[in-house]
Amino acid sequence: MGEERAAGLARRVKALARTLPVHDLEAGKGARDGDWSVYDLRALALAAVDGVIDSMGLDWGATAADVRRRVAALARAAAPDRPAGQADQVAAAVLDGLLNDRNRREAFAVPYGDWSGPSYRRAELVFKLLEEVEAPDGTVVLRATDEAVNLFAGSLDRDVEDAHAAAEAVLESQLRRGRIDQALATAREARLRSLQFAGKVRRALDGTRRDLRQVDWGEDVPRLLDDALAHLADRLAVERKLRATLQETLGDLAETGDGGEAAVSAAQLLRVVAECQARHLELHEQVLGARSVFLAEQERQRFAPAGDVRLVDLGEELLKPLLRAGAAGGGPAAAAFLSAAVGAVPPRLARVVDLVESLLSPRRVHDEDRGAARDPDLVAIDVGTDRFPAEVRAAADAVLDQVGAGPVRLSALLARARAAGDSVPELVALSALHAYAPEGPSPLRATDDGTPLFDPQFAGADLLLQGTGS
Repeated sequence: MGEERAAGLARRVKALARTLPVHDLEAGKGARDGDWSVYDLRALALAAVDGVIDSMGLDWGATAADVRRRVAALARAAAPDRPAGQADQVAAAVLDGLLNDRNRREAFAVPYGDWSGPSYRRAELVFKLLEEVEAPDGTVVLRATDEAVNLFAGSLDRDVEDAHAAAEAVLESQLRRGRIDQALATAREARLRSLQFAGKVRRALDGTRRDLRQVDWGEDVPRLLDDALAHLADRLAVERKLRATLQETLGDLAETGDGGEAAVSAAQLLRVVAECQARHLELHEQVLGARSVFLAEQERQRFAPAGDVRLVDLGEELLKPLLRAGAAGGGPAAAAFLSAAVGAVPPRLARVVDLVESLLSPRRVHDEDRGAARDPDLVAIDVGTDRFPAEVRAAADAVLDQVGAGPVRLSALLARARAAGDSVPELVALSALHAYAPEGPSPLRATDDGTPLFDPQFAGADLLLQGTGS
């Protein structure tokens, strides 16, 4: 394969890869809850991108809630007999798919084969379709990337400037031939290109304001601005001619009395062209002031004194030099450090009243035996079961014998034991504790599943008891 054909193949493969998130939405709808077969998720995804593009200006976009409402309305129109909440679920799934919500809204990464180099290699295409940005008023809005605009316009591998110029050339040709309806569709595509080109310049300026070091003002941005000025000058000249042609066309239609669809389409076309012209004038003003933004940000970021955020190594930079200085050299430094660390200590003022009271106070008598440790009076407590009478042990055994294969709550056993006698619940509780942490063989096994014990006599965990032989 020749080098030129291999490069063209790589461009087409990457253009096709950018459509995979939309196809994945359609392919995965069978795994959703409910029947989604009636919905075309590819069309709804393009409608979502259209809604974002329609709301995009130089600084704004559409909110996620607005896009979901737009897509949900289209889904309800496609299936009016479905449950009311299903359309909202479809809209949320479409927006999550475009934002790559499955991978924490990171960029899509699609592997592909590339023959354009000296040898075949597996490469990865990284891109986004929609992205969340913060608007100047603090709200979070969605903006369509260049890949999304290309996907919506059907021009998957065109350069922005070339696609824009081509769209307006086609528009001019259609106007000369009187194809008003076709010209309206072309004008809307040209409007998408103007939004896409405006976003390209805006990203460079936003990156400059965020971090000057991340933007190449040596070559890339000056070349972008020069190309932008030349491109905008051509577009504004073409749009002035288009507006003049459209106004003349509307005048001719008014003179002939033709107020039908041709006049309506021509009026809509004039509004679209006027909007593109206004957008280009605003962008032209921003491009002219871009170098002022660079100078202002350079003064703010490069020439501002940077704060020292380096942390001090206490061992190497403080403790070891202080120890090497000795008492003579390190004493003043240690005293200054202690006074700063401990804080201000007010000096004690001598008062005659305090001195007289101290002199007249009785002499303190030291008790020699006060510090001697005394042997504690220990009382032996029998914690074994032998301290319970035989009838209590028999009654407790009768209660515990009721534990079989199925687990029984300690609370239920205590209720039965309480009906058998006063000391029986205590022995049952001790037996349950022994089963929970046995020191030897035990006929019971107790487990704690986190359920608290509600009992008038005992507290803790409501253990589950089960016979070990079952």
